[in-house]
Formats: sequence, C-alpha cells, structure tokens
Amino acid sequence: MKKFLFLCTAIAVSTTVFSQARFGVKGGLNLANQKIKASVMGMGGSKLADGIVSFHIGGVAEIPISPKFSFRPELLLSGKGSNLDGDVNGDPGTAKFRPFYIEVPLNFVYTHELPEGIRLFAGAGPSIGVGAFGKVKYENLSDDAFQDSGFKRMDFGINFLAGIELNSGVTFGVNFTPGLANIYNLDVEDIDINFTNKVFAFSVGYMFNRRRK
Repeated sequence: MKKFLFLCTAIAVSTTVFSQARFGVKGGLNLANQKIKASVMGMGGSKLADGIVSFHIGGVAEIPISPKFSFRPELLLSGKGSNLDGDVNGDPGTAKFRPFYIEVPLNFVYTHELPEGIRLFAGAGPSIGVGAFGKVKYENLSDDAFQDSGFKRMDFGINFLAGIELNSGVTFGVNFTPGLANIYNLDVEDIDINFTNKVFAFSVGYMFNRRRK
C-alpha cells in the first residue's frame, strides 16, 4: 500500500512539473575554433587554429525547478571546426575541419523577470556532443571528419549561456562552450595530438506557452 501511495505521489509531482514545462526553438551563428596540442618524444607545444563561422539550430525545453531556477536542456545541430595552415611535402596549404555534431547542452538556469515582463536568464551546465557528419579538406583532397584516423564522435564540454526573453516569447542569447575532451584519434608511438573544440554562439529563438503573471 505504501509503495502504491509513493508511486501515485511521484506520478502526480511529475505530471505537475512537466505540465509547467515550456518548449521553444532557436538558431544562430557559431564562431568556432579548435586548440591543438602536439607532443613528439616528450617535446611539444600548442596552437590556436584560425576560427570559422558556422551555425546551430534546434529545440529548447524549460522545466521549472523553483520560481527562479529551471532545467533547460537543448537539442541542437551544431557546426564546429577550424582552419589550420600547414605544409605537406613542401607545398603550403590550409586544412579545413568542418565537423557537425548533435549537441545536447544540459543547462541549469537562473531567471529574473523585470516588471515589463522581460526575462533575463543566465546559467551553465555540461554539454555532450555526438559527431553526425563532416569533412576535412586540404587543397584538392577531401575526407570524412569522423573515422579511425580522424575525429572521434564523442565530444564533451561546459556550456555557459545568458540571454533575454521578450514579453512576446522571442529570445536573444549568447553561449560559450569550451571543449574538455580530446576529439582526435591517433595511435602512433611517441606522438600525441590533442584537439579540443571551442564555440562562441549568438542565437535568436522563440519560446512557446509564455506564462503571464
């Protein structure tokens, strides 16, 4: 009997929470870059590649935890990558990395509502990326980005976000997601190469079911 009562209570609480959830869409501009660290026989260095412009698009949910705090997961298609100048057999060129990820930022957000109904929000949380598709190009050569001798499919970082939601439900936001995981596959003795993604993003979106005071 007690288990049944607890189950009913859990279902009632879950139903109440998710009935207050809001959903929306967003999209925008990515300013992406990658940091490369290399070590050969114990000697190494690092380099920040040249940044590129890409995009992101997807959906947003807002699940209230308290009047001021909410859980804000997102599901995005997000472009990352960089340009890296190099030299192959004496011929200079530029390697163009263009991976796209299914990105899942899991944000915990604080919201402050102004008297005019404008909402300011800011927060942070882990962000998990799964490689979807992409290319690596060097001059006239092209290959898949995700493979055994290329990028790993799994990426991980920390997402920081801030923005504003107008009374109409239109949102404007910024995100900064520095990667923590080495995304590069390499299995060569005495050589270690580490790639990490970094993305600064601007977005415009719309949240449905705006709750009025």
